[in-house]
Amino acid sequence: MEAIANRHSGTAGGTLVAHDQSKPLNVHVSISASAASTAAGQRALWMLVNLLARSVGAVARITVACPEAKLHPAVAPGYSAGSSLVAAILESAKAIGAIPPRLAAGTPEQSFVLGIGRVDDADLTLVFGDWWGGLDYTTSDAGTEVTLPFGPYIAAAHAAGHVFRVSRGLVEFVPFVYDAWKHVTASEIPPNPPPMPKKLAGDFLLAGVGAVGTATMLTLWATPGLKGRAQIADADTVDLTNLNRCVLFDASTVGLPKASTAAEVLQTGGAGSLVWDPHDGIAQEHPRRQQPLQLLLSAVDKNRSRLAIQRLIPTMALGASTYNLRSSLMRAGPLGARACLVCHNPLEPEISDPELRERYLAANQETQARLAESLQISRSELDSWARTARCGELDNRALPLLAEELDAKPHQFSVGYLSVLAGVLLAAEAVKERTSSTRALDDDKNHVSIQTLTPWSSRNNATRYLRQEDCIFCGPAGSATLQSMWADRFSHR
Repeated sequence: MEAIANRHSGTAGGTLVAHDQSKPLNVHVSISASAASTAAGQRALWMLVNLLARSVGAVARITVACPEAKLHPAVAPGYSAGSSLVAAILESAKAIGAIPPRLAAGTPEQSFVLGIGRVDDADLTLVFGDWWGGLDYTTSDAGTEVTLPFGPYIAAAHAAGHVFRVSRGLVEFVPFVYDAWKHVTASEIPPNPPPMPKKLAGDFLLAGVGAVGTATMLTLWATPGLKGRAQIADADTVDLTNLNRCVLFDASTVGLPKASTAAEVLQTGGAGSLVWDPHDGIAQEHPRRQQPLQLLLSAVDKNRSRLAIQRLIPTMALGASTYNLRSSLMRAGPLGARACLVCHNPLEPEISDPELRERYLAANQETQARLAESLQISRSELDSWARTARCGELDNRALPLLAEELDAKPHQFSVGYLSVLAGVLLAAEAVKERTSSTRALDDDKNHVSIQTLTPWSSRNNATRYLRQEDCIFCGPAGSATLQSMWADRFSHR
């Protein structure tokens, strides 16, 4: 049975206590008046409350202490600048339909307190700059000079992650900050990186508009100065289990196509002037796909999808994903030296199209009706398509949905804060690709993995992600023609 907590109810490979043994926390989020008056403080607050409101089983109650303030631009999707900060925070989180927060004047008893800015009774304080974010025991002012969303979102994700882990039996904590510019974890505030240009071209193709993809979109939407066309693609629709981690979706979006729905949510109010160009289908069939593709952002979660988008031969490809309690980011290539998107990702067993149609026809009426509703067509149309096996546009929507629903495999553990970390890092790296040549990920060190069980670990930094020798794309068995095209485009980037 579908439920919001399904995807994070596992034990992450035995690391966490079982979901039914968890101890949900009463969480109180408090933001100082000075922090609430800044865009950075507001973004940290919005993201933190959004993630906590999705943490079914980890959070029992959410209360918020927030002074009334006017909303800054590009803080809460769907809310215009100058509107009520309190309303934007509470209403956005209540719409998820899971754990509705409520406003509290003081700190309720037996609450775990997360502070933003100078909050005297905070158990932990969110600390952040433009490119870094983390948690500390001490109170501090939320930086009034912070204009980028990366640091506030990283801090909020780590705060929600700490709450989740504590509820599942992991209480150890050491203060830390994570620097998304250099990809290092530290105990001290890192130095400032070079300033961003006021205008930055942002053309790219984002494949996958799920948990990682929606966090990437939100982060780019909130990044000042970005302009251009942002093509996005996903053939799936929103389901109830997506609501534990997809920060742009709420209860009202269940059953709707992911790509066009996410684009609609972010249609206005961004900090830059990106134009969202959605395609409710697979990325390789986006009707306005750039040729040749200059920048590909991979947020897909299936290995066959990674193979398909790597075959688009992008000049540059960045990919982000999660696994158990880890978020990962990679920069693909160069050919023959470092991993491509396909390396170390064995393809999933694939069921044939005729068998999927047969399984649909053998399903009960309730299942058939639900699938037809998800595809936004009548059941008679879906029945006719399945019986006649006619090829056409419906194949691109129906077959992936049937594969997801009728060839269901055990869902991999996935929790909201990890997806946000991965998505924010992917967005930040995409910005760095267009900003500076002195980046942490390059042709030598092309991979970073943040192990959030021990987020302060010295191993959470940039490393070499070597090619898989027998990779079916970039190894000896791959297409020499495609490899030659990729090497040529990569060398002229």
